[in-house]
Amino acid sequence: MGRTRVQGVGIVGPSSKEGHDLRKTKERTGREMAKVRALVWVLAVLVIAGLAAGCGQVSGRAQQEAKKKVENKGQQVQEEAKEKVETKKQQAKEKIEAGSKDLEKKVDDLKMEVKDLRKDVTELQKKINAHEQKEQEQQINQLKRALKDLKQQDHQEKN
Repeated sequence: MGRTRVQGVGIVGPSSKEGHDLRKTKERTGREMAKVRALVWVLAVLVIAGLAAGCGQVSGRAQQEAKKKVENKGQQVQEEAKEKVETKKQQAKEKIEAGSKDLEKKVDDLKMEVKDLRKDVTELQKKINAHEQKEQEQQINQLKRALKDLKQQDHQEKN
């Protein structure tokens, strides 16, 4: 709140000291409210703890029933987990078998390719050998002719 001038009265409004007191009062009120809130929280926690302790007293029979339910649920979860594991194992086996069959098929195909390639190599080798034999025969025939020609020349020179 600011200070205002009123005609004939002078300056009206809170003095600087009053404004200072107002600030202190607000700070004090804030601290007190924080304390009250903290106390309310502590009280709420105590009430909840008391209720939990009072409600926590269960008869022996109810405890046994609850224990059995928990054990049964645990067994059920365990069995479900075992079933899931078995299912995953079976799926993995099936995948492995399928992969194995594919691999065997690929190996068989490669073996057939190798067999075909070996057959082709053998045929090519036979052709090469036949060609080399023809060349050798031609060279032999040429050598024979050359020898024959030499003999004729020699014979003619002698005559």
